Amino acid sequence: MSTPTAPEQAGTRALSCYTANLARYLLRDDPDALDAIARSVRLAVRVDPAGDALAVSHHAVPLHELPRDGVLAHASAATGESALAGVAEELDRHGQVLVAASSAALPWSVALPEDSAPHLLLVDGRGSSRWHVVDDFSALLPEGRQEPFEGWLEDAALLSAMAPPAAPEPEHRVRDEHLFGVPVPPPPADRHRWFVLGSPGRSSPGLPGDWLRGADAIGALSEFWSGVGEHPGRARFLDDVWAASQHHTFRYARLLHTRQPSDQDAETFLAASAAWRDLPMALHFAVRSAERGRSRPSVVKATFDHLLAVETAARRVIGHYGYLSTT
Repeated sequence: MSTPTAPEQAGTRALSCYTANLARYLLRDDPDALDAIARSVRLAVRVDPAGDALAVSHHAVPLHELPRDGVLAHASAATGESALAGVAEELDRHGQVLVAASSAALPWSVALPEDSAPHLLLVDGRGSSRWHVVDDFSALLPEGRQEPFEGWLEDAALLSAMAPPAAPEPEHRVRDEHLFGVPVPPPPADRHRWFVLGSPGRSSPGLPGDWLRGADAIGALSEFWSGVGEHPGRARFLDDVWAASQHHTFRYARLLHTRQPSDQDAETFLAASAAWRDLPMALHFAVRSAERGRSRPSVVKATFDHLLAVETAARRVIGHYGYLSTT
C-alpha cells in the first residue's frame, strides 16, 4: 500500500498566495478544481539576457480559462470608491469575486511591510459597509506561521488591503502577469484591481518561445542561483522558487491522496516531493552564505542535480496517473 498523504497537504491550504484562493474560487462550481490545478503544475522559466531577472510560470493549463463558465479577466479602478462599486457589482452577479491585495496589508497577516507581496483574496459576501472574505493561504513564513482567515472586513480595511503599492517591485508585476500560467498583462500598478468572470474567448496561445521547460528550466535555475554571489540582487526571486516548491509538493500530495499509486511509484513521487520541499531552504542558505562572502555554487549545483534526477524519475511514470509527463 502506498504511503498516505494528509488531506491538508493536498488541499487549498497547501497552495501559494495566489493559487490557494483561486482554488477556493474555482471549487464552488468545479469539484475537480484541485485535481485540475495539480495536473496543470509544471516548471517554465525565462531568464533575461543580463541574467539578473527571472520569470516563472507554474501552470501548463491556463487557470483563468474556466471549462464551464468563461474567462477570468482583470478589472481595475483609479479610486477606492469605484473599486468597491466594481467588486460589489461582480459579487452581485456571481456571488464571489477575487480581489488583488497586498499581503502585509491584511489584518491577519504576519508579513512585514517591507516583505509585502501580491496576494489574491476571495470576497464571497457583503453587508452594510462590510465584506465577507476568505483567505485559505497558510504557510510557515520567516515572520512566523501564517494562518488562514475567514471573516468580515469593513470598507476601510478592504480598501487598505487592495490599495496599490506605493513603490511596486518589477518582479511583483511579472508574478501578477503569470499567475494563471500564461501571460495575462495586469492593469497599471497604481490602480485597485479585481477579477471579473466574462464570456469565453479565444484560447490562450500559451508561453512564447523564449521560455525553458522541464529539465532545461531546472538547469537554468541551477545556473541562475549558482551565480548569486556575483549577483546578490537575485535574492529577490526566492519567492518564485518557494512558489514552485509549493505547487510541486501539492501536485505530488494530490496524486498520492487521490490516485493510489503502486508502492514503487509512490516512493518515486515522495522523493521528488521531498526535493522540491527542501529547495527553498537550500537556496535561502546559499543566499545568506553569499551575503557573508562565502558563495557555495557547488552546493547549489548539487541541489539542482538531485532535483533533476528525482523529477526525471517521477516524470517517467506520472503520466500513468493522468498527470503531465511533459511540459
